[in-house]
Amino acid sequence: MNLDLIKMNSIATAILVSGSVFAVDRVAPVEYSQYQPILAESKLQVSDPNGKSGNKSEVATDSDFTGVVNEHFYVDKAIESLVFNMTGYKNRSEVRILDNFDTSLPNTFYHLTADLMPINPRESVKNSESKNDAMTFLQVHNSGNGESTRGTSGEGYIPHPLMRVVYEAERSGKKDHYWAIIKNNAVNCGSKSGNKGTTECKNAYIKLDLGPVDPKAPTHFDIVVGNSKMLINVNGETKVDHDISYWKHLHSYFKAGVYNQFKNGTSEVHFKSLEYKIENK
Repeated sequence: MNLDLIKMNSIATAILVSGSVFAVDRVAPVEYSQYQPILAESKLQVSDPNGKSGNKSEVATDSDFTGVVNEHFYVDKAIESLVFNMTGYKNRSEVRILDNFDTSLPNTFYHLTADLMPINPRESVKNSESKNDAMTFLQVHNSGNGESTRGTSGEGYIPHPLMRVVYEAERSGKKDHYWAIIKNNAVNCGSKSGNKGTTECKNAYIKLDLGPVDPKAPTHFDIVVGNSKMLINVNGETKVDHDISYWKHLHSYFKAGVYNQFKNGTSEVHFKSLEYKIENK
């Protein structure tokens, strides 16, 4: 993908669906006031779907999203939803919140709030093997031990998010549910770490059911991190209340969009709202 081509105001595209042609008017998300606050705190990470699996480029690293619109990141003018989509295994289209924050502060709480709806996710993953039937929408990642500059990762970074909100086609007998995939220790279990065979890495994750996907309406998520705790509220109900004191030496940041963990398909998710805020108590 030629990133020089993505700075425009809008892109009009015709999409063929079930034999009918639908025009999609793609507008730069920064043109919409409801998305301006989070974009002012973010940069865009986007893959080239024709590139190597897992590739990514960064756009609007200074949070200037003026005219930034492409087929993987736009607002659908007809419905005013912020749209992320992507093709290819381990590829992504996500905004990365620039703040690297301390999860252990006792009186400071960081919120990522979203109303999101995946579009035909089962269709997206149908040609992938069953062990790869997931896509990620929201993340709490880590930027290392706190020495990094805003928007980057530094010393002590480990290649694992603290938490991912994912869609999975099937897990534990449940179909088409959201799940919280939580790293339950701060051990680096990356391929080059030398730790992969340890007990800590074999038991590094817990997976908590967040409820079924509603195919007709957005689901409301509020992720709250602070005082060495992580809460995940779904449609106003607390689904996760997790002690993360083991993560206190790692600074963290939020991501939102779509990250593919399936093969041979294209993801799409619509955000009706996406907000980041810091709450002091």
